[in-house]
Amino acid sequence: MSPRTARIATAAIAIAACANMAIAVVLAIRDPARASDLSLMYDWCRGWIVGAERRYTVLHDAADYPPYALVFLSPLGLLPRRLIVPVWTALGVGLALVLPCLAARCVTPRLRAAVLPALLFWCWTSTRTLLQFTALSLTLALISSLTAETRPILSGVALGLALFKPHIAGPFALWVLITRRFRVFAVAAGVVVAGLVVYAARVGDNPIDTLRGYWPWLVEVYSGEHALTGRTSIRGLIATVTASPGAVDALWIVAALGLLAVAVWFALRDPMRSLEEGGLAIPALFCLWSLAAIYHNVNNLILIVPAFVFLWFADSGARPRRRWFQIACLEAVLVLDIPTRLAGLVPPGTLAAFLVEHFDRLLVLACFIDVAVAWVRVAGRPRLGPYS
Repeated sequence: MSPRTARIATAAIAIAACANMAIAVVLAIRDPARASDLSLMYDWCRGWIVGAERRYTVLHDAADYPPYALVFLSPLGLLPRRLIVPVWTALGVGLALVLPCLAARCVTPRLRAAVLPALLFWCWTSTRTLLQFTALSLTLALISSLTAETRPILSGVALGLALFKPHIAGPFALWVLITRRFRVFAVAAGVVVAGLVVYAARVGDNPIDTLRGYWPWLVEVYSGEHALTGRTSIRGLIATVTASPGAVDALWIVAALGLLAVAVWFALRDPMRSLEEGGLAIPALFCLWSLAAIYHNVNNLILIVPAFVFLWFADSGARPRRRWFQIACLEAVLVLDIPTRLAGLVPPGTLAAFLVEHFDRLLVLACFIDVAVAWVRVAGRPRLGPYS
């Protein structure tokens, strides 16, 4: 591609990114339904701060947030209700701008190299959701990854705070543990325990009783006939071919553990490889495992960003046309949101309908394989610099 063509293409992508983020702001402000989770967490945090309301040892509204999440997000409950949507919209835009830059910084110190992948990220459909907490958790997790080697205390604090959404930051906690960054993990665990103790102290509960109240709710929501499956979980794929709810749960657990074992095996091949030397592949694999194994909705597809960035910078000398074709395909489907766009256009009961319904699940599995293959190529090279 000539420099002039590259500049034109970059400008076009930048316009599309700005348009997508502008749509995100309009939807956040004009569609009250998008603020349902935000309003629920606001009520929880405010109730905990102002009225010492119990949530886990009494009947409560459904939300997959652990007790310490109310402590970490408690500043939200101090805002006037009329301000929570505009404040969180502004924060969401800021986090969306920072996220891909942090991910790119994990593999290269050159800010200029992050411009194009960041612009592409801002075009994704999942980036358009601003009134959720996923971006905050993922941002803190990436900060933890960036500082794991140089500032382990800060890294542990950031990771502990990020774990207010365990299925978002959990993959990075797994990376820290399996790659023997024990100091970071210990600090993160301490932050989580401290948050649990603060929550329980405020409502006058025993922390153990709080956990006992939280666990049965998780089992009820994520297993059984009426379990949540989301857009990416392989549980939904298994449920289409298995009639028995018990069999679905058993096969789902086996498949999830098998996928986790593969990711752990890759992590153990070279546990102390730095992020800049291709090590970002391991957190990326754990993120893809989380998407495949646990309930996630469409906005959580931003968890693919570590994999996207790794693939962008990896294999720079090996089959570049194939690599760029794969990245272009990944970008296209993350922009188009195939299940939403095509769900009503394909005849029900056909192979096309099956592929559309499970598209995001198949996408995550294909991306897992792609990252694993690229990691094998990177891991087999001498360590001469970022992705040398």
